[in-house]
Formats: sequence, structure tokens, C-alpha cells
Amino acid sequence: MKRKAFTIILMLCLALSACGSSKKAAEGVDVDLSVLSGAVVYGQVSDMVNNGGNYQDQIVRMEGIVSTIPVVEKGKDPLTLYSCVIMAASKCCSQGIEFVLKEGIDYPAVGKTIVVQGRWDWYQLYGVNRYRLLDAEII
Repeated sequence: MKRKAFTIILMLCLALSACGSSKKAAEGVDVDLSVLSGAVVYGQVSDMVNNGGNYQDQIVRMEGIVSTIPVVEKGKDPLTLYSCVIMAASKCCSQGIEFVLKEGIDYPAVGKTIVVQGRWDWYQLYGVNRYRLLDAEII
């Protein structure tokens, strides 16, 4: 009986330890999405987008694929917004967070995998609240 209980406890410990990430969050980073698993990062990003004020001015790090979003408004010059797209573990869902690099840093090519870090900020674009990483840099 004791042996069976020990085996069950050992298996539970192993199962729970497998849920954690072996990566550690970077020093000076408030929210490090780059160390989270796909399912967890999807939930975290959803919370950040839906409750963005809770993250204002926090340093965020994330790993994903560079994508661009063309924004065109009649009578204005077109804008190109850059985002870092994170795929969920199931590869079915993805979420992107816009980033604005520090001045003098060239933007990476679309499709490239990057780790980007910056300060969480909100702004309005054509009357819509949006969130982004400001003063970002590629790590």
C-alpha cells in the first residue's frame, strides 16, 4: 500500500513539473511571454489586449513572427504597422501585438522569428483603442 501511494505521489510530482517551463523570465521584464507555453501565452495575450490598462508601462518581452498591417485612410498617407505574431500551441489561433522600435533600429523582414521587448502602451488609431510595445528593441 505504501509503495502504491509513493508511486502515485511520484507520478503526480512528475506530471506537475512537466507543466512548468524550464525557461526563466528575463531580469527587468514585467511580462515575459517568450517563456510561456502556447496555450498559456494565448490566454495571457488575450488578457493583455482585453485589460490593457492593467499592463500600462510594463516591460513586455515576446517571441513570434514579424507581420505587417497596412492601414489606409482616404486622404491620408498609408501607415505600415509592425506586429509580432504568436502562434497558439495548436497552431490554430494566433495573436499579434504591434511594436514600434526605438529610433534608428531597422525593422526586421516579414516572416522572420524575433524576440522583441518594449514598454506596453495604448493609443487610439482612427477612434479605436489599440495596444503596442513602444521603444521596443529586438533581443
